[in-house]
Amino acid sequence: MLFITIGSLATGLVSAKEDTAKNATQNAIKTTTENTVKNPKKDVQVKTKKDALKLDWIDLIPKSERNQLDAQGMPMANHSGKAAQQSLTGKVRQDLNGSKVKIPGFVIPLEGDANKVTEFLLVPYFGACIHVPPPPPNQIVYVKFPKGAPVQQLWDVIYVVGKLKTTSMSHDLAETGYMLEGTSIEEYDDY
Repeated sequence: MLFITIGSLATGLVSAKEDTAKNATQNAIKTTTENTVKNPKKDVQVKTKKDALKLDWIDLIPKSERNQLDAQGMPMANHSGKAAQQSLTGKVRQDLNGSKVKIPGFVIPLEGDANKVTEFLLVPYFGACIHVPPPPPNQIVYVKFPKGAPVQQLWDVIYVVGKLKTTSMSHDLAETGYMLEGTSIEEYDDY
């Protein structure tokens, strides 16, 4: 039997860089005049407040809770019996509230038409909320995209850019811990 943990899946989709993410958040908040700053621990560019802060899914989880991911494991798809319930544990990171961010994920369309989707859930792995139980609320982002995202861009992993809010949303599919006012969609290029 193949067993994949949510933590290892999140790090597989996008690399978990705890120290870099913490420094990126602090630097992005402090720096307003430069376009980029150097991270003192690694030779990487970090986006500043003018640009979007690039987040990994692990970055949405408070550091004190990150070690709990491996213990839970990724849910197995099981189509017999009742639908599995979402774990409602997991806090959000209040320090990210109001930040302009760029985050990768898979789309679960909620509102729109045959050409555009205006509201959707952004999740860290394919099939979340549909084929397996939803991830915890701090691993689901409710995205409002008023201008609409082209449907053909939504079937693979994508980046969504916008203003992140630590606002809970309740939907039939899942509870979310974050809401994002989407401004653009970009092709995922971190393969």
